[in-house]
Amino acid sequence: MKKLILVAMAVCLITSTAFAATENIGQGMVDKAVNGAVNLVTGIVEVPVQIYKGYNKGLDFIKDRPLSKGVGAVLGLFRGIGHAAGRMSWGAMELVGFWSANPKDNAGVGLPLDAKYAWETGEQYSIFKPSLKEGIKPIPRKLGHGLANTFVGIAEVPSQIKLGRAEGKTLRGVGRGIWFWLSREVYGLGGIMTCIVPNPVDNPGYPFNQKWPWTAISEKVK
Repeated sequence: MKKLILVAMAVCLITSTAFAATENIGQGMVDKAVNGAVNLVTGIVEVPVQIYKGYNKGLDFIKDRPLSKGVGAVLGLFRGIGHAAGRMSWGAMELVGFWSANPKDNAGVGLPLDAKYAWETGEQYSIFKPSLKEGIKPIPRKLGHGLANTFVGIAEVPSQIKLGRAEGKTLRGVGRGIWFWLSREVYGLGGIMTCIVPNPVDNPGYPFNQKWPWTAISEKVK
């Protein structure tokens, strides 16, 4: 019992900190590892939470209230499985890839999880709003980002060398280019493998300094 209380206190202490992208590399690595571990361990909580949400929300087109709540709970079960898979897989990627740089956020890329942590209420995303065509766009967008990062991530090397030269720090650009390239591979493969399940909107950790690996190559650097 004491161990359970200590674990609960530790989780509360950890999650009291809002993790977000940071320019501090060391802090970003710590934040990402902790955030990933929390989501990996607690992701299964999404199942009962989504069942509860589904039961409370019900389905408007079913007039019989008990039936509406019952069907809502069943749909919540499947939603919970998907959310748990998405949260846990993303958490595992962050934990293993704690050393990597990352996109500043995932806004519009991948279906979003309801909230920062599994037990929070948040806001449910619907693939039917405003329409199914618009609602599912984040899925192919996430796959596209994953493919681009995986197969063209190496473009970070010449990109960062170019940026480094502009700053008068070519050697730094080489090192950053290799780091960003390997980081792109982590998020590229992660995006491909998890394209159909939800993911967090925010990323803790050190952010890439360009949207695409090739951005600096295709643009004029001052």
